[in-house]
Amino acid sequence: MDKRISAGDEIDSYCTRCKLTLGHIIIAVVGEKIVKMQCRTCNSIHGHRSGVAAKRSSGGGRTAAAGKKPDPVQTLFALWERCIAGAESGREVPYAMDKSYKEEDIVSHPLFGKGVVQKTHYRKCRMLFRDGEKTLVSSNT
Repeated sequence: MDKRISAGDEIDSYCTRCKLTLGHIIIAVVGEKIVKMQCRTCNSIHGHRSGVAAKRSSGGGRTAAAGKKPDPVQTLFALWERCIAGAESGREVPYAMDKSYKEEDIVSHPLFGKGVVQKTHYRKCRMLFRDGEKTLVSSNT
């Protein structure tokens, strides 16, 4: 018996921003077709790439793209390594709440270690560290 796909379900799919097969949350479904989803790693919203996803809750444990379910820790670590390597500014900046950051800055945090600024918001920024993504206070305007 097949479970119907609906908004709010979790699936593994190719993220167009991260360039990896990662966990996504379904946002919109038309009929039985997924039309919008949100990446759980980078929070980007994009369309579904057909033939790439498999239900997370299915008992098979396999994705159509890779042949097996990716290890979330490995994919997060690979994403972090790629962001560190691809960051334009090669120098590390020590983290401070009263500093302003821009995307792709490399930041050295006393607790979380080396991280890369992913997105800036008013008075905060989202940074990717080895152990995950964190939202930290900054003086961005």
